[in-house]
Amino acid sequence: MPKPDKNDIERLSRGESTRGRIGNRGVGHRLTQKERILFEAAKRNGFLKIPVTGIRKNVLNVYRLWCQATDRDFITR
Repeated sequence: MPKPDKNDIERLSRGESTRGRIGNRGVGHRLTQKERILFEAAKRNGFLKIPVTGIRKNVLNVYRLWCQATDRDFITR
């Protein structure tokens, strides 16, 4: 599988089609407003902080792809 592009990850997180044909219909990627806040903070901080109440797997999927696109380690707390 080719390395994902950062722009494709952003499109995927908004539920739009991607040019690189990444993603899977069986796996959730579209983020809600609260999940987007967590994702944006994770991009700035370099790690994804999971709240006590938990989150949907969508944030984990998108952040994992973001880490692949930017050659970062996938870190969650």
